[in-house]
Amino acid sequence: MMDFLMTLAEITLTMSAVILLLLALGPLLSRRYAALWRYWAWLAVAVRLLIPVNISLPQAPVRLSPPEDRVVLSLPAAEPHQASPVPAVPSAPPEPVATPAERTDPAPAEGGARPAARSLALADVLPWLWLSGAAVPALWHGIGYLRFRDHVRRWGRPVTDPAAVDMLEALRAELGIAAPGELVECPGVAGPMMTGLLRPTILLPAGGVDGEALWFILRHELTHFRRRDIGYKLVLLCAALVHWFNPLVWIMLRAAEGDMERACDDDVVKGLSREQRGRYGQTIVDALRQERKTRKEAAE
Repeated sequence: MMDFLMTLAEITLTMSAVILLLLALGPLLSRRYAALWRYWAWLAVAVRLLIPVNISLPQAPVRLSPPEDRVVLSLPAAEPHQASPVPAVPSAPPEPVATPAERTDPAPAEGGARPAARSLALADVLPWLWLSGAAVPALWHGIGYLRFRDHVRRWGRPVTDPAAVDMLEALRAELGIAAPGELVECPGVAGPMMTGLLRPTILLPAGGVDGEALWFILRHELTHFRRRDIGYKLVLLCAALVHWFNPLVWIMLRAAEGDMERACDDDVVKGLSREQRGRYGQTIVDALRQERKTRKEAAE
């Protein structure tokens, strides 16, 4: 297990340099290149973080030596119980004293053998520390997802408006999405979103969305599904859970989510006129403002 943790540490140090480079070059290159290049770069970094195999190089950029397996916790041995007094017996004739060469068994210590002290070494502690550090955020995200899913199942209602259903079907056909989709209105949802790795479900906040704004939102969410962005986020989250001790990996997660949204927007506006692009941008801004307002009201 210690070999695995050492390999993990070497990988996370090497990838930290790559993450810092991408974060530094991102604002400079985004003026000339689309967000798609960083979208794929983040995915490559996440996949590398999830492969616990260190590629041996003649001049490896990072090579760590295993830490000394020193004792980190020592518990004192329990004191032996005082032996009860033995009644006196008639003395026997003295036995002949054996010479050191003739003695085969060591003489027992006074009061019996003393139990050894108990201790925990570094190799015993580190694996459990890493496992517990990964389990806590994994449980946090898992429980949060299950609670959100139960909320949607309890309060969500399918949208039955024929115009909205026809619009969804038309966009699915245009984007080449064969998977069945469902449009659900759910109170408590801060903004439009898509859930479901295999079966897409588009959630709309209470009150719904009408007209051209609904067309833009549906196109945006279906584009996310076509790009498999839910699976993309899952891979990034798994990399962050495995390397939970590295803050740069969590920063990478946030940056990758932003680049994912920008790459999706670039796909959505392909083929749209300049006026439609402007209205699409305004729709996204309005949705974000409403989402922030809903989250603020829920926090209060």
